[in-house]
Amino acid sequence: MKRMTMSTGLALISAIFASALAAPALAAPARSSGDFEEVHAYWSNGQLPATFHLAITMTVDGDTVSYRGVNSTDKDHPHLATWSGVTDGKRTAFDGGYFDHMALMKTGPDEFMIEKYRNGDLVVGEFWRYDAAGDEWVRHGVVARAAADGTSKSYIEVFKRKK
Repeated sequence: MKRMTMSTGLALISAIFASALAAPALAAPARSSGDFEEVHAYWSNGQLPATFHLAITMTVDGDTVSYRGVNSTDKDHPHLATWSGVTDGKRTAFDGGYFDHMALMKTGPDEFMIEKYRNGDLVVGEFWRYDAAGDEWVRHGVVARAAADGTSKSYIEVFKRKK
């Protein structure tokens, strides 16, 4: 039977310790993940519907960000939007109706830039930031060319965690 040397034993203990530290980070999405509801919104074009309501699910897991939004402003016809991608900044194909490509980039801790393209043109740019103190997501965005009427707008939306 082979005996373990001191350096082999230390290497084994170090590997086990490193694995134990990494496991929680790999096992669960970030604290910013969860279900959130819009509590404040501003649109620069003044056309924010009085009944505007958007509930979102954000999942940040390693280098992947996923979004699911249900816009129930029109309660009879809610609109569902989903996207997911790696935060590597590369433009990838996206089947999202109005958009056909998107790029996601991590710009800081709990901060992301999302670019949405149509026919090669950047049509929406968004900056998402998770505020741990308020347990909320804040989205700042610009629509370069709105789908319906060809105008543009900027917007700010705040989403608080659902309790």
